[in-house]
This record gives sequence, structure tokens and C-alpha cells, in this order.
Amino acid sequence: MLKRLFASRRRPYIPGLNTPEVIEIDLSCTKLRMQLPPHHDYEGFEARQAPIPQVNIYDPSIYRDSTFGDPFSSSVFIKRGWEYYGPIWRMQPVASTTFIAVVEQVNCLPEGMSCFNPSHLEQALLRLCYRMGPEKPRQAVKRAPINWAIRQSGDTLWVHYEIHKDMSKIHVPSPFSASEYSSYVVTPLDDRHYLRLMFHNYGYAPVEQAIMCMNALRDRVCRHIELEFSLSARTQMEQARGRWPDARISSQRDPENWVYPKWRDGDFGKGEPDIVILKPGSPPPPFVP
Repeated sequence: MLKRLFASRRRPYIPGLNTPEVIEIDLSCTKLRMQLPPHHDYEGFEARQAPIPQVNIYDPSIYRDSTFGDPFSSSVFIKRGWEYYGPIWRMQPVASTTFIAVVEQVNCLPEGMSCFNPSHLEQALLRLCYRMGPEKPRQAVKRAPINWAIRQSGDTLWVHYEIHKDMSKIHVPSPFSASEYSSYVVTPLDDRHYLRLMFHNYGYAPVEQAIMCMNALRDRVCRHIELEFSLSARTQMEQARGRWPDARISSQRDPENWVYPKWRDGDFGKGEPDIVILKPGSPPPPFVP
């Protein structure tokens, strides 16, 4: 209770931070173990997705939200919220993070390429950034990837990056608009699947303090992740290393300078798609074997 009593925007109180739950997930015999703060919602809403203890990543039926031709297919197996509380006299949280863990199937990865090849994984993630940016122009214009970083933990390669709104494209930004951003942490599971952890952040002003606190929570979660590959995944990893012994991933990247298309809403009565492109923007980044 003392931490709640003395909480501030500089040092917010996060319920359950020091009493995390141990979550164990079987991803087709690859074992994932995490320590996550419990879900918290001041309005009393429950977590959107309780942890699914066993996930068959090769079962097409788990990718329910994808349609034919989608470059990526995702399946959520954890979704919960965390809240940050400031001064004791403010009952509502000053910020929140929505945490989502998914298995992602890379449908667009050309045959013969592998997520265990660091260069191929990098290309897949750039394609995903494009998918979340110019390919979906109705959403706010994004800058990506931001704060690209590589972490190696034993045999496990982790890619960290963020996606931010392009503040220069927001006509009347709020004082805390720049603290609304998403962090992603990715590691391959086999040749065509990877694990993606998402931290969707909704912060406050001062922005610098909010970002520092939300990134600290992300880093705390990431420090307590353990991944034990299945025999099949380890075999694919060794095959990729043998086939591409000199493959590398960029240690840092600048945001892509993609041009967004000009568009309008489609007319469903005329059989038009959801979005009609009037002037194409940048094409999707190509894959290079």
C-alpha cells in the first residue's frame, strides 16, 4: 500500500507488479514460460483472453481472423491489461498497457526462406510494419520501425522495435499523443512461424516520463521469458544455420520512408472494397532470398 500511497507520474504504481503470475504455454512442443503481472482493470472488466496452455501452431483453425491471401495470420493466446496509477487522489489510472501474445504465421514468406535465417526474419518484420502502415492507410500514419534492437539469449534471437504515430501528420495532437505507441518483441518458432509479444501503450504527459515507465514494464516482462525449443524447431534452426552460415540481422534500423497512398472509403453498394486507392504509395518491401 505504501507504493500506492506515494505513487506519482514519475514513479507510477502498477497493481500486481511484484506478484507476477507464472504462465507456461506449450506451442507445439516449444515451451514458453513468462512471469506476467495479473490483469487489472479499474472498471472491473476481465482479461480479453486468458492464457491458452496448449497451442497447436499448425492448426489452421486457430487463425480465425485471417482471410485468404493475407500476408500474415495471427492467433492470440494471451491478452490482458495493466494500469499505471499516479497520485493517490486520482482514482483512475493515468496510463495503461494492453499486452497481447500471438503466434504469427508468415504466409508471404517465399518458399525456401526461413524465419530462423536472421536476414529473412528481418525482411518478414519489415513486411509486417508495411502491413500495419501504408497497406492500411485508414489508420494514423505511422513511423516504423523505431528503436530497433537485437537481443540474444542463448539460442534465442529476440527482435525489439516500436511503431509510433507520425506526429507531423496529426493536425491537433494532444499533450500525450506521442505517448501512445506500440512495442513489439519477436522471436522465431520455426521456419514459417514466430512469437510476437505486443505492448500497446496509452500514456500521459510528460511524455518522456510515461515512455520511460511503460518501457520499464516491457523490459521487466522480457527479462523473465524462457523459451525451450521443440526437437523439430531445433532441427530447423540448425538446418538454417548450416544453409546460411553468414546470415545476419541489422543491429539497428532507421524508420522506413514509405509514402502512404491517397485513398477514399469504398462504396459497398457498388461492390467496391473497403478502401479504394486513388494514387498508389510505396510498394511492399520485397523479399530477397
